[in-house]
Amino acid sequence: MLAVMLAALMSSLTSIFNSASTIFTIDVWKYFRKERASEVELVVVGRCFVVLLVVVSVLWIPVILGFKNPQLFIYIQVNTCVAIQAQVQSSPPPPPPLCSAFPDSKYPAVEIFSCGGPC
Repeated sequence: MLAVMLAALMSSLTSIFNSASTIFTIDVWKYFRKERASEVELVVVGRCFVVLLVVVSVLWIPVILGFKNPQLFIYIQVNTCVAIQAQVQSSPPPPPPLCSAFPDSKYPAVEIFSCGGPC
């Protein structure tokens, strides 16, 4: 059972690190290099960024343990709420998902069932 939980944890961390590395490499590094970056350079930068993320994650552990309530779920919820609060206050609420998929539907049933009313 412990092996299964550790494998799931490693899989989750790997996917997060790879996603962050891809976002950094493609969106940030290529932007500053003005499309002159070779494939080898992008791979090396992505790997170095993953190492940096791992180091930051390990160094962040004492910060998490130093809180009054060491429950990780509560820590994540509080920080997520603080980070998103500014975005929510500065932008109008998004439409429901199916309204976005069918913005000007000529079928009223789609609007009623997807949004609870006309979009």
